[in-house]
Amino acid sequence: MSCSNGVSAVPETMKGQKAPQVQEALVREALQYDQGQDARLLSWSSHYFTNKGDNYVAVINSVSVKFSKDGCEQEVSYVVKMKQLQNKTMKNDFDDMVFQKEGKFYTDLMPLINHELTAIGQDPLRVPRCLHDDWDEKKDQLFLEDLRHRGFKLHDRKQALSVPHAALVLRELARLHAVSFLVLSKISKEQLASKFKFLTWAMYNYSEQTKKAFHMLISGSLQTASELAEAAGREDMSEWFRTLASQGTEVLINQTGEASVFDVISHGDCWINNLLFRDDNKGDPIEVMLLDFQLCRKTSLAFDLNYFLFSSLVASDRNDKLEHLLATYHTSFKDVMEAAEAAMPFTLAELTKEFYRRNIVGLIYGALAIPALVCEAQDAQEFDVSSDKNTHKYVVKKRQNALNMLKTNSLMPYRLASLYEDVRLYTSRLTT
Repeated sequence: MSCSNGVSAVPETMKGQKAPQVQEALVREALQYDQGQDARLLSWSSHYFTNKGDNYVAVINSVSVKFSKDGCEQEVSYVVKMKQLQNKTMKNDFDDMVFQKEGKFYTDLMPLINHELTAIGQDPLRVPRCLHDDWDEKKDQLFLEDLRHRGFKLHDRKQALSVPHAALVLRELARLHAVSFLVLSKISKEQLASKFKFLTWAMYNYSEQTKKAFHMLISGSLQTASELAEAAGREDMSEWFRTLASQGTEVLINQTGEASVFDVISHGDCWINNLLFRDDNKGDPIEVMLLDFQLCRKTSLAFDLNYFLFSSLVASDRNDKLEHLLATYHTSFKDVMEAAEAAMPFTLAELTKEFYRRNIVGLIYGALAIPALVCEAQDAQEFDVSSDKNTHKYVVKKRQNALNMLKTNSLMPYRLASLYEDVRLYTSRLTT
């Protein structure tokens, strides 16, 4: 039987652009990696399956494969993350960075992480299985396990996560952090500077292009937060964000610096859009999968904690249950360390102090996330920082949409009120 590739309509984010296409040779490679060298590709088809607003960097494709093995015809499906096609005259350093980071996370780090976990009697990390055994800068299509067949679904980004959802995430995040703490203790400085150099990359240090884009994104988005507060009648909050806008880039760079005892391999982008949940027959969440390691790096574990808790929970749930949530994280981290017969590097009190010390990270990214969380799918913007012009256009358009949503989207005032309560609590702690 001949192979065929039937591709569905181009998604909204790609309208007006040449969309990347799944490559048949890579489908065959993924199939044989997954099913063995004797698996023979019969046919395949692909279609875009994420909604606009679900993913802001990669084009996500689902590939359905028919193959024969041991005389039987079988079917399997994969998820393929594809890099946006680049303009030949305009190199996109950010896209290059994130695809390198994620590919190397799966191929260079995950084998070490899962070896460490299984050696101490722990389950492998809950992430999709990667169908590559190596990665380099020339690769632009990442084949992963399709978790939908195991009952995992994306949570509605417009609805903040519940405390049970958050507890699941924190348990798994703690396992990632704890095992990475063990792995890092066995990686030499020379290896970190060579094979694992991608763990030091960040938007503010990868290239001049990404450095400038980072500054424009952070300062511009915080200015948007200031204008939103002013439009909402909160001059106090408007002034706070206006002041922060002028120094936000420097603040984040300082906050993401190494923190010795708290240093781990962080997810780097742990929020509601990068998580899949599986529910029981009552609709209660019972398992989580971590996705999208495109911004993974070596930094304080409190970066992920603040990023996740401020972007994906409302203030009332987080603040009322913070002690419980941090204790849940600490216990899960401790379970890994005890299984490895390693000393726990910090107490719950020290963890809590480190979390509060980096709250500004949560406030900044929490403010940046709100427009993306509450917008309608058709209003979600393509993330493009390939040039100063495109970055500026992205920031300005997002600001216009956010100000419009303040008038038309009932979720916007609610989430802003939650953010302002967080700022109030943060500033009150600074003065006591």
